[in-house]
Amino acid sequence: MTIIPVRGGSKSIPQKNLQTVNGKSLIERAVIGALKIENNQIFVSTDDPKIAKQVCDYPITVLNRSLANSTDQSSSESVVLEVLKGNGVLDGIVILLQATSPFIDINGLRTAINTMQKSELVDSMFSAVSKNEFIWELGTNWEPVNHNKLLRIPRQSRSPMAVETGSFYIFKADKFLEEKTRFCGVTVPAFTRNWTNFDIDSHEDLELCRDLSQVLDFPPYLV
Repeated sequence: MTIIPVRGGSKSIPQKNLQTVNGKSLIERAVIGALKIENNQIFVSTDDPKIAKQVCDYPITVLNRSLANSTDQSSSESVVLEVLKGNGVLDGIVILLQATSPFIDINGLRTAINTMQKSELVDSMFSAVSKNEFIWELGTNWEPVNHNKLLRIPRQSRSPMAVETGSFYIFKADKFLEEKTRFCGVTVPAFTRNWTNFDIDSHEDLELCRDLSQVLDFPPYLV
C-alpha cells in the first residue's frame, strides 16, 4: 500500500501541493507515480477539499485527515499511523510518498520494494543518492564533517555517503506500528538516479523543476 500525506497549508508556497509541474499538480504527479506500482492500494490523506477534488477521479482512496494531524507540527509518522489504524493494517509493506518530490524513480522504487519483499534483514528503506563530496557544517565556525581539511583524500579513496532525497520511504507495517518511525528496525538506503534528488520548498525550486520536467518527464527518464 502507498500513503501520500498532503496538507493544504504551506508557508513557503501557498497551496504548494496544487502547484503544477508540466501540466500536472504535485499531488497528481505523486498519485500517477504510485499507480505505476503493481498491486498497490493508494491512500491520499489530506485536510484540503481542493486537493481531494484534484485526485477524486483516480482509482485511489482519499481520506479526510484529522484536525490533530493537520497542523504545522504534524509529522508524517502521525499521518501514517492514523491511516494504518483507521484501515486495520497490521502487516505488509508500506510506501510513503512525498508529493513535493516531483520526479519519482519508479524503477528505483520497484527495486526497493523487491528488496523488502525478499529480505528478512531489512525493515525500512529511504530513497537516496550516492554522494562523495566534502561536507562542511556551521557551528561557531565552518568545520569539516566527513573529512580532515588538512588531508584531502582523493574522491576514489573516500567512502560514499547516502543523501536522503525525501522522494519515498518503505517500511514494514508491523515494525512501524511497534516503533512509530519510518526508520524502523534495520534501515538501509534505496539508491535512486541523481535526477530524482529534487524537493520543492521554494519558488526557485518550483521553477527549476518546471524547467527540468521538459526533459525528465520523457523517456529514458520517466519509466
